[in-house]
Amino acid sequence: MGMQGIQPEVLSLELISRYIPCEKLLLELDASTIGIVICDRRLRYKALNRSVAKIHNVPIEAHLGHKFHEILGGFAERVAPLWENVFASGQRLSNLDITGQLPKRSGVGRWIENLFPLTDSRGRVAQVGCFVIEIASPPIASSSSSSPIGEATSATGHQPSGPDRPQRTLLTRREQEIVRLVAEGKSNKEISSLLAISVRTVETYRSRLMLKLQASSTAHLVQYAIKNRIITL
Repeated sequence: MGMQGIQPEVLSLELISRYIPCEKLLLELDASTIGIVICDRRLRYKALNRSVAKIHNVPIEAHLGHKFHEILGGFAERVAPLWENVFASGQRLSNLDITGQLPKRSGVGRWIENLFPLTDSRGRVAQVGCFVIEIASPPIASSSSSSPIGEATSATGHQPSGPDRPQRTLLTRREQEIVRLVAEGKSNKEISSLLAISVRTVETYRSRLMLKLQASSTAHLVQYAIKNRIITL
């Protein structure tokens, strides 16, 4: 039978483990620029590596047992819903492009985060883990007013803006569909049925849209849809 029938993620782990023992891999990750965080359901830090401590400019030991808002300040309001989504859905959130300012750092930072559930012996999501990489400052959005909303773009091709100001964030066609249906008052279950996708996929799209559009509520998504003519009144 050979390698046939083996899940890709299992195969990749088997191949890597031939060359790098688990202990060695963990040591290299701890010393790398890739941040690793594990939090519990109350969003308290349970484990992290030196890269995360450096990103936050807070010692490792000062994180442990503390909640997001105690370390991240107002920035916690932007990331906490994403972690809560993984706890609720049990699904990964990948390649999240996040910008913001941390309390103990000057200037706006930009990170790519990948969140994944960690289950207990009963299959329940007990913790959520995150791999985070800090990248260059966010790009400045084009000032051209002719850029259509539906064209392909990077994960967050926008300038930070409040919900009451014109926005030039570019959405994919699927994201536009989700925003339109949300603005029309459709529930996650109704959107799932209309688009033939799972409810969990709808929840993931909504979480990403909240982050991408810097929206703090569904009302802000509706405002965006109206301002950008995704729906008409």
